[in-house]
Amino acid sequence: MLKKIIKFAITGGLGTITNLVLFMIFADILHFEPHAVNVACFLISCTQNYCINHLWTFKVENNGEKLSVALWAKFLAGSLFGYAINFCVFSILLKNFDWHVSLAQKTYSVQVIPQGIGILCGMVINFIFSNFFIFKNKKDSKPE
Repeated sequence: MLKKIIKFAITGGLGTITNLVLFMIFADILHFEPHAVNVACFLISCTQNYCINHLWTFKVENNGEKLSVALWAKFLAGSLFGYAINFCVFSILLKNFDWHVSLAQKTYSVQVIPQGIGILCGMVINFIFSNFFIFKNKKDSKPE
């Protein structure tokens, strides 16, 4: 189980990097609407996480099954619980604090900070759902 948690954390870390880099580019640098960018980044990083989790983290549980739209949709649905927490935390932080810093007489947007905090808040829920519902070992669910 510890090995699986570590793999899941690495996968989530890669997804977080993807999410935060894309968010910083589109929301902080290009000034797209941050809530829309948040949703798009979730969908992209969630798809990436599904692929890596399927092919690496939960490979044994998949018994050689190929990537599928049906399982991706199930993973996405499961990830929505964590994402709901992510989005709420992100929205509350974005609304209640100023996410701009001034350096060398220039102001920079750092909305990527509440994005990162929101991601961390949803991670635990995502692991629990993935481990016990999405990628559960099929032989564990068969009656003996």
